[in-house]
Amino acid sequence: MDGDLDQVNLNYLVNSNSIIVQFLKTEIFNHKNIDFKLNIIADNIYNNFSFKNINLKSKIQEGLIDIDNTSFDWKDIAEFELLESLIYVKNGQLVLDGKLNIKINNYIELYKFLLTPKKYRNKIKKIDLNFTYNFDQKITELKDIKIDDNINQNVNKILNNVILKKGDLQNKIYFKNLLNEAIKSYAG
Repeated sequence: MDGDLDQVNLNYLVNSNSIIVQFLKTEIFNHKNIDFKLNIIADNIYNNFSFKNINLKSKIQEGLIDIDNTSFDWKDIAEFELLESLIYVKNGQLVLDGKLNIKINNYIELYKFLLTPKKYRNKIKKIDLNFTYNFDQKITELKDIKIDDNINQNVNKILNNVILKKGDLQNKIYFKNLLNEAIKSYAG
């Protein structure tokens, strides 16, 4: 199935109480005889115009569920692509494992958005990382973070557990502060 939309509402996909998440937790799709592909292209995300050019690619093949090659842009600042992903149930909770490649198109605007002090604004071209996201606990574990192909253990330690809170504003402030702490560590 393929579809084009002006906007896509991701609350139906990532909210721990959404019908899709609950359906995935039943593991009904974990059957070797089910093959299914769903591709959605959207101009932006509902209620969030910072993310655009969404290309959501999902498939179920031989009992495995993934969203490999899903991509989206954040403003004109960065491009994101998900690779080697797998959605599965672990201890009754829905989990997404994968790799995330981030291409930084405008590091100056990134630092402006994060309000990073100028002395820490080193040029960054790309960030690669492995992640695990738990839909039920709203916890993201980031691992093996590479900035321009270099691993910095301090950055990995700071960004290991990202815990999302209930309010969007709380998440934005928390995430900005966390990223700035990692940037300061990376800049030395």
